[in-house]
Amino acid sequence: MNRMHRRGDGYVQSWRTLLALCAALLLLVGCKGKSSGPSAVQERAMGGGTTQKVSGATNLLMESIDDPKANMHISYKAQKNINPKFPMEPEAKPEMGPVEVEADVTPDAINVSGTVGSKKKEAKAARTDEMGWPMAKLEVMGPLLDVNIALAFGGVVARPGGSDSVGGIAADRFDIDTSNAPAAAKAGFEMAAAMLGGKVKINSVKGSAWVDKANGRLVKFNVDTEFSDKQGNSWTEHHEGLVTPK
Repeated sequence: MNRMHRRGDGYVQSWRTLLALCAALLLLVGCKGKSSGPSAVQERAMGGGTTQKVSGATNLLMESIDDPKANMHISYKAQKNINPKFPMEPEAKPEMGPVEVEADVTPDAINVSGTVGSKKKEAKAARTDEMGWPMAKLEVMGPLLDVNIALAFGGVVARPGGSDSVGGIAADRFDIDTSNAPAAAKAGFEMAAAMLGGKVKINSVKGSAWVDKANGRLVKFNVDTEFSDKQGNSWTEHHEGLVTPK
């Protein structure tokens, strides 16, 4: 019970950090807009601009997992740091390894399987299971926190890349490359790094995100995020995934 509460608390804290990152970055983007144009609130009311669509897409997907209304299948693959001690412990270093998640989510149950490094993980719970249901959701939503960070940064410089059909869903594709980000966006990156205690810095985000035209949820992603830390470590994490109706 206590271990479950600690895992849940960690998730909540990560969620709050991500919300703060998104808010800071979007504020910077709003500040550089023309005063004669629509406000950020008005823009969201009209469907949102590119930044809002990309930065908010993962949040909307996670909301649909938190309170599912329809059946969906989620497939996630990554090459990322799998050292749970990094960056919290001073001597710890990032350790790259594969992470995979396959999940069937319905309004009544969640069934998750996958691997972290060489370790297999499984979780299955009915919605009526007061303890198992929250933990099964975390096994799906946890990996998406990394995607949320990447798209919060990348959304600032995202560009429309056309329309696609993803698993039969009409989606808008957005392409991301922060290597040529404007000064205001780079200032936002530095601010976010400071909010994380300066332990880890995001140097660049490149890739693409596909957003459901109807509801704004993330349905496909393929992104690479380059990191560095104060100890001189540098590494690139890759995340790709697909969300389809089932």
